[in-house]
Amino acid sequence: MRFEESLKIQGIIKKHTPFKNIINLGSGNVEQLKKTKPWVSKNVFDLFKKQKAKILHVDAENFPGVDIVQDLSEPNSLAFCDSLKGSKLFILANVLEHIPKKAHAEFLKKIYSKMKSKDGLMITVPYDYPYHADPIDTMYRPSPSELKKLLPLTWLKGEIVSAGSFKEEFSHMNILKKIRKLLKPLWIFQKPSKWLENHRLFYLFKPYQITIVFGIK
Repeated sequence: MRFEESLKIQGIIKKHTPFKNIINLGSGNVEQLKKTKPWVSKNVFDLFKKQKAKILHVDAENFPGVDIVQDLSEPNSLAFCDSLKGSKLFILANVLEHIPKKAHAEFLKKIYSKMKSKDGLMITVPYDYPYHADPIDTMYRPSPSELKKLLPLTWLKGEIVSAGSFKEEFSHMNILKKIRKLLKPLWIFQKPSKWLENHRLFYLFKPYQITIVFGIK
């Protein structure tokens, strides 16, 4: 989650009735994220804490900070939601691009089945963003309108947010790293996935863009 993305999510959260349960699906390494991207906690999850919400970080890997270790591709992977009391907000922050496209419908249907009236869903996905494998990147880059078609929710928000650029990251690199980044695309003996990552250089001249949608059932 990029800084500008976190601010937009924060704004959406403040405008709506607090949820009792926050289910952060595909959370990754929560503790590492606090160090590398502190704005995620500061702008998003600290706000949930102030609202006295129960936060559940869910991931297939037993990373530090993960509350529920669960492979979300399994049929009953969201069974834990049945025991939660009160309203729920599901968060899918930059997850769908790392799931095979053919699995999107079933995955979202599973989330929808666990949503009750007034429960919410927040989805963020790259719109114009370079290849980034984690462990895969399907290059799924939907618009807000395309995301909204996936589930019959009452969509209250949908927009594309500019979120920094590689130029900003490049400016903070030392000279040797800058040289490596510029020369790396010329090296032919590399895996296709690594070569695709070199496309980040195009974002020296244009901003990253993120799609954000928020809806309730």
